[in-house]
Amino acid sequence: MDKYKINECMEKLTYNQHKLIKKLMPKIINASINTFHNYRKLQVGDDKDIPCETVRILERLFGLETGGLANYDVRAKSCKELFEEHHVPLPQLADY
Repeated sequence: MDKYKINECMEKLTYNQHKLIKKLMPKIINASINTFHNYRKLQVGDDKDIPCETVRILERLFGLETGGLANYDVRAKSCKELFEEHHVPLPQLADY
């Protein structure tokens, strides 16, 4: 399974749109077209990843919400969950 929805987004473009995006892509992401093609080939579970800034650029380009380019769920605990898990008291916030 593709790690990112780049191919899915590219498939939605018309032939002319697809051709133009591929031509402009190196300037858009500040990387070579080969790098872009490598990003398209990434699979879920691969150690390689797309730099965060490039992901955001691609999300904007394809009209996706933040996090919408990923084809997988990012699992992470919040600071609060980690503090509770490690019995670190949470700071008391003053009411203003």
